[in-house]
Amino acid sequence: MAEAIDLEAEIRRKVLDLHRSLDRVDHYALLGVPRTADRKEIKRAYYELAAKVHPDKYFRKDLGSFRQRMEIVFGRLTQAHDALTNKDKRAEYDAYLDEQRRSRSIEELLADAMAQVQRAQESVEQEVRAQEVSPAATTPSVPAERPSSPSLSVAARRDALARKLRGGRPSIPSPMPGPAVQSASTTDAIEALRRRYEERVANAKGAQTRKFLATAEAALASGDPVAAASAFRVAQSLSPEDGDLARRAAEAQTKADAVLCETYTKQARYEEKSGQWADAARSWARVCRTRPDEATAHERAANALVKADGDLHEASRLAQVSTALDPKNPQFRVTLANVYLAAGLALNARRELETAAQLAPHDGTIQALLKRVGKSA
Repeated sequence: MAEAIDLEAEIRRKVLDLHRSLDRVDHYALLGVPRTADRKEIKRAYYELAAKVHPDKYFRKDLGSFRQRMEIVFGRLTQAHDALTNKDKRAEYDAYLDEQRRSRSIEELLADAMAQVQRAQESVEQEVRAQEVSPAATTPSVPAERPSSPSLSVAARRDALARKLRGGRPSIPSPMPGPAVQSASTTDAIEALRRRYEERVANAKGAQTRKFLATAEAALASGDPVAAASAFRVAQSLSPEDGDLARRAAEAQTKADAVLCETYTKQARYEEKSGQWADAARSWARVCRTRPDEATAHERAANALVKADGDLHEASRLAQVSTALDPKNPQFRVTLANVYLAAGLALNARRELETAAQLAPHDGTIQALLKRVGKSA
């Protein structure tokens, strides 16, 4: 804001606000119109904003660093206008927004499973406490030893003397319970109380497990594998030794991953089509996380990163994974070569293109790339 340029403070703030919001808002929010806005409303909003931020309006004026920001903002405003004023493009964009909302809700539901695990554990503890059973209560106090009676020893001696005088054997008095006997009985009591406590914990966990199992089965019956996977995950945390439950949880997670993969793939395809390469790279990366063995997703993610001027180390890794998964696909070799070219590694690029040419000897595009690389290598 303190930059010495020919631009009013109000316009500077507007440009800065719009520029900072580009990665967070959709076309409707950028133009400041509701999703129900008609074509006329969209055009009016676009022209009002364009009149403020179009760089050509400030011809021969010093705009400093704001010129580049204004060009970027105006480009996005134009993209939003063109998408929303065309019936078919708007339908595609609305479908894209729906997929975005769907994927976010799926991610949030799966992430909430961890919070549900915590809540389930707390419910178990509350149920056990409600029964007034706790580990501290399982250790009863040890009764104090009773002092030996002096009169008993005197009586025993008299009895022994009498028997001796009669020529008989002295009788041996019955011993009082000693510390060893008391210790054994105390240990048994402690173990019994601990077993009782553990049984109540197991019963409480079992009840919670059945609750989440019922939720998971209802979700599967209604065709919602994501909710089912979330509920199965909680149930499994309560009964980790249950092999059948672990199997069912894994099956549900596989189905949830398929749904998530589908929605991110749809988003990535739209983002590629509209030239949103940074967004496409992120969407393809999410597909890779749910489908680590899908070669195409890795190749597309690498391609998007190159076009977005993104992390070339990550692009190289993704492209190499794709060629390892499908070594006979010439397009994957070309993508890896493009990554190397972007990184200035012409010899590496040439090697990949030569391999691609062997896999697709009649592909003119590969031959043209080889010629271009040959001149720079």
